[in-house]
This record gives sequence, C-alpha cells and structure tokens, in this order.
Amino acid sequence: MPQRALKEQLEALHATLKSTPELNQDEHELLLKIASDIAELEGSDNEPADISDMIQEQVIRFDQDYPALSAVLRQLTDTLGRIGV
Repeated sequence: MPQRALKEQLEALHATLKSTPELNQDEHELLLKIASDIAELEGSDNEPADISDMIQEQVIRFDQDYPALSAVLRQLTDTLGRIGV
C-alpha cells in the first residue's frame, strides 16, 4: 500500500509542478530532483537518509507562496515515514 501511495503522490507532485509556472528554474529543478530520488527508492534497498529532510525544507520554503505544492510534499514526507525512509 505505501508503495502505491508513494507513486500516486509522485504523480501528484509532477502535476502540481506543471500547474505552478511561478516557480523559478532552481526551485523547479530541486523539486524534480526530489521526485527523481524518491522514484529511485521504489524497488531499491537504498534509502537516502536526507530525502525526508530535503522535502521538509521545501515544505517550509513553499508553504506561504505555494500551499498546494506544500501539501503534496507533506503527503510525500508522511508516506516516506510510513515506509521507513
């Protein structure tokens, strides 16, 4: 179940990124890197310890200006926590 939820939330992140053109290039690239890192976790035994911290930093950073994006990132953090990342 958490793997399916993770995949759905990654899809939601990509959809939110497409619908948030106000992000600057650096912000957009950072979020794509986070999404890529999370996608690599699927089917892998590698669990980068700092991925949850990176996401939390972005939640705080985007909370005021991009609440929808922050909500998706929070869901990702929760799911990663449930699967032990």
